[in-house]
Amino acid sequence: MGEKSESLSTLWLKLKQLAQLKYDYARLTFAEKLTMILAMLALGLVCLFGVMIMLFFLSVALAELIASSIGMAWACTIIAGIYLIALVVVVCLRKPLFIDPISRFITKLLL
Repeated sequence: MGEKSESLSTLWLKLKQLAQLKYDYARLTFAEKLTMILAMLALGLVCLFGVMIMLFFLSVALAELIASSIGMAWACTIIAGIYLIALVVVVCLRKPLFIDPISRFITKLLL
């Protein structure tokens, strides 16, 4: 009977160690995946900020170029129209441009 209880206590100890290792692995895996998601989010925000600055300066330059021939008010209206068309295109194509790639990235990362 003593041998059986030692065997059961050893088995119980091994199961507790296994559960602790699985828990530690899950925590580390979660931390790694959360780090990847946050890093991609930060990179996306930095790129978005850079693109916004670039578009601002390109818009001003294009407005100045157009203004030399038709006037500043019309030039700014044309630039606003270009942005409106771009916004409509982005909204219409939001699924293939944004939703699908993000869902593929998250799915690949988590599964």
